[in-house]
Amino acid sequence: MLDYRIMLSAEIDLSERVRELYASFSAYSPPKTLDASPLRDPEKIIAELNSAPLVDLGEDALGPFATYALTTVGEVSDYKYYLPRILALSLVSGSHVGFDPIVIAGKLRLAEWDKWPLNERSAIASFVYSAWAYERLHATSLRTSCWNWIAAMARLNLQFEACLHLWTALPTPNAMLQLAEGVSEIKPLQKGKGNWEDVAAIRCDGILRWITSAEVETALIESIDAIEAEERWKIERMLDEVEDVRRVILASK
Repeated sequence: MLDYRIMLSAEIDLSERVRELYASFSAYSPPKTLDASPLRDPEKIIAELNSAPLVDLGEDALGPFATYALTTVGEVSDYKYYLPRILALSLVSGSHVGFDPIVIAGKLRLAEWDKWPLNERSAIASFVYSAWAYERLHATSLRTSCWNWIAAMARLNLQFEACLHLWTALPTPNAMLQLAEGVSEIKPLQKGKGNWEDVAAIRCDGILRWITSAEVETALIESIDAIEAEERWKIERMLDEVEDVRRVILASK
């Protein structure tokens, strides 16, 4: 029952954040033409974008624009118009790289989003936090990894420490399995590569310290009995990796 209440609360909050996004970017209009490389077939892209109202645009219709926007297709105002739908689809689509939270964060940086109006920045930040809180409650095989949202926060210079604390404060089975997916992020964090490229070293180090903390170890161990038997190895793998990182840290001192 507790898991259900947490899920319902996360769904309600996320729905409100999506509505807030559409309201915050409602002043922008759909482009009639796109400034784009001819290699991207801009006429085809604009036809797909005009195939349905914004709130109903499917991932295949919006995917090419979401992927190429700001690099070889369109301007900042174009991206702003479609951004609410791009972010909404980031929760359900893995078919186009433009819906990946990390890619979206990179495009926002390219567009100098930190200079955008306050209501736009606040709507984006609130959505990203809510998206992470929602995603952590779902099975890892069905959803985007929560770590992609944490990396997006880091790239956008958002504060994510409260999210890390919440991860262990409300250790639902799916949340712990999502946390255990961090095993693949440890080496990139150590080197500042992959998803953590362009993230300040001090922030990467802070996440590594948290991953190797007693708080995380305790939450993982205490979650094992609630995890389906066939998935417990993921928790055990993460615990083993955490211990290895601790030994490396101690050896370097």
